[in-house]
Amino acid sequence: MYTNVLRAFFAGVIAAVACCVVVGARAEAMPVFAQRYQLTCKACHTVLPELNDFGNDFRNRGYRLPPNVPRHGTTIAALRYNVEWERDPAAGARRFTPSAAILGDADVGAVNAYLHYTLGSSGAPSSFFLGFLSYHNDATKSLYRAGLFELPLTHSPGQRLDSVSGYGYEGLSVGHNDLALNAPRLGIEEERTTGSTRLAGEISFGEFKGAAYGGAPISTGTTTINAAPEVALFGKGPLFRNFDLNGAVIEGSRRITLPGRMPVDDGYRRFNAGVHTTFFNKRLDLEAQQWIGRDDNADALGDPTNSSGGWARLKYFVTPHLFVATRYDAAAAPIAERDLVFYVGTFLTPHARLTLQRSNNLLRGGPTYGGEFTVAIPWPSHL
Repeated sequence: MYTNVLRAFFAGVIAAVACCVVVGARAEAMPVFAQRYQLTCKACHTVLPELNDFGNDFRNRGYRLPPNVPRHGTTIAALRYNVEWERDPAAGARRFTPSAAILGDADVGAVNAYLHYTLGSSGAPSSFFLGFLSYHNDATKSLYRAGLFELPLTHSPGQRLDSVSGYGYEGLSVGHNDLALNAPRLGIEEERTTGSTRLAGEISFGEFKGAAYGGAPISTGTTTINAAPEVALFGKGPLFRNFDLNGAVIEGSRRITLPGRMPVDDGYRRFNAGVHTTFFNKRLDLEAQQWIGRDDNADALGDPTNSSGGWARLKYFVTPHLFVATRYDAAAAPIAERDLVFYVGTFLTPHARLTLQRSNNLLRGGPTYGGEFTVAIPWPSHL
């Protein structure tokens, strides 16, 4: 049975790749940034959609290269299509789950406009996942964003996730406080580079509820909104060669309304410390983070709740566009979860990624298997 499922999954992947190649050939253009600067997707990505050093620098400049670099083409949007497979889906869930999102980007004078619009999946409605305006000041090396954006963590917890499942503490809800670290914030943000150190701050007034590519909404009857703006500071800088330290401080307050009850407020704080280092000409990548949290009233009964968790990831790049990785995930709020995740990711074509994953729950036992095929389809505006 397992062999037959794998065969069906790979058959679907091969068919989708063939379709993508045909569509790409007819469009005669690469998605968005690649066509604009006449690059390949591999210039910015290790394995789509994860960014390499050049891609991160491009993102940090507000999705722009220096003004003296010529621009070409008219592509302003692309379609990203995913097929996720689970060998043992939960009751009522599908074994194969397709999803898609429209990614758009355009320069309007000195301002860059970015859009990630999910087309929904498994009954979820279409909606904005990311949508912001950004401006990069070359003189001060500062980036400003306004709109719906991801927190400036050391890796993308949603849109550019390198594995099938999310990382440790980043998707954790604490009691009735459902504002996880991987939820995009609605607000304003500033990032600034000083030497090899990058600092960021954000203030937000709301958030996106859901996943980057949709997912069936689960209604509990409880509603939560910001009771006060969330403020956060992030930093990353070198301690010595190839060894970086990073940290974050987040504080805010949620207004929680349970069915039939008056609203209550939950003041919360999140703290993070982490390290990142590389070996063997960046072929071996090691990163680890630890988060701790404190909620004053996450249970809506007036009781404080502590939370903790994090992850440690070891990734080896067999080639610049093929990696194997193992990751230890941990979270507790207060119920503990521990997972050991093995996964591999590779480019199949310049526009397509395949990820396969094996996850072991260390507390309940039994491995689970999953996979994800992602393809970016060119979409020139003049067609």
